[in-house]
Amino acid sequence: MEHLFNFWNLNFGKKPDFRPNYIVPNLNSIVRCLSAGGGLAVVPDFLCNTEIDNGQIQLVWEGDKKLKNTLYFGCRKKTLHQEEIDHIKTLFRKVMAR
Repeated sequence: MEHLFNFWNLNFGKKPDFRPNYIVPNLNSIVRCLSAGGGLAVVPDFLCNTEIDNGQIQLVWEGDKKLKNTLYFGCRKKTLHQEEIDHIKTLFRKVMAR
């Protein structure tokens, strides 16, 4: 719901005056419902870029103003798993750079 409220407020200057019929908390379920042609959703594009590129779901409107989400990755300075953490950071940067 936070994505919906933030997107709506940024593009329309107010909170939406409606409540969604369904709130589906799982991204896979949202994509499955949308790919079946059964609805409309406000979903951050970084969570469904692959499905948009594959044609499984259709992007209706990006909005006049793009909402930016900042993701933070926290870790310890000294750890035994630095190699694994660096690999995860690389994956995040690669996927999020799209």
